Amino acid sequence: MYKEYLPCHILAPYVDRYWEFKGQTEQGMQIKLSTDGCTDFMFILENTVNHGIIMQPYHSYFIGPMNVCSALITSSGTINTFGVRFRPCGLSRFMKISLSELTNIRLSVNDLNTIFSDSFAERLFEEQGIQCKINLIERYLKEHLYKSSHTMDAQIAYAVNQINAHEGKISISHLMDEVNLCQRHFERKFKLHTGFTPQKYNSIVRFKNAIKILKNESFDNLLSVAVKAGYYDASHLSREVKKLSGSTPNFFLSLPPDNETTIIYTK
Repeated sequence: MYKEYLPCHILAPYVDRYWEFKGQTEQGMQIKLSTDGCTDFMFILENTVNHGIIMQPYHSYFIGPMNVCSALITSSGTINTFGVRFRPCGLSRFMKISLSELTNIRLSVNDLNTIFSDSFAERLFEEQGIQCKINLIERYLKEHLYKSSHTMDAQIAYAVNQINAHEGKISISHLMDEVNLCQRHFERKFKLHTGFTPQKYNSIVRFKNAIKILKNESFDNLLSVAVKAGYYDASHLSREVKKLSGSTPNFFLSLPPDNETTIIYTK
């Protein structure tokens, strides 16, 4: 029902992945969206879903960076959505946008000056098969990339990469010294380009690493996971996982290692 696809190497520095959620559901099914530090464009190809706003078929929506778990609610027995997930800072290569004003916000693209028009969902719907949809998206994004004069902020892109490389366990004060910015200026620029404070993004990456440990490694108890992932104790781990995913650590123990956890659907 939910599948993910990687972008081509040209777009990979900016686009995290494409995703498709398509198939039979039950009306009122809850689809949890875990916090992942990214931003998404969501194209509703059939049927209505509720994500704080009513998302209509053949329309396009922007999902801002989320610092808490949110959910979609299905309104019919089927779902057909396609998404483009941009890496932190990645969207700024294509358009000028202040993500600090769009945290936890869902908007129709008609309400935001974006690279996608509302009618782009109709173009995707007309394409037969997932690969044709991806080809359309990639042609479109590469055209914008070649024409765009926008650039990623080098200091913030470096900071994001360092947080990722250290799995959310890096000292933010040390990072400020590395990019040669004072605390106020660093936090303002970081939030402008990612939608998060550096501390919050650090915690999101730490959470993602904790989920990876839960799914892929052997351990004696939750305390050992918490310590390895950089949490104070098991209760600290449990609180963060619940807040950012809507589920408990034990839920992720039941998932196969290759199961994606950004989107979790339950009746």
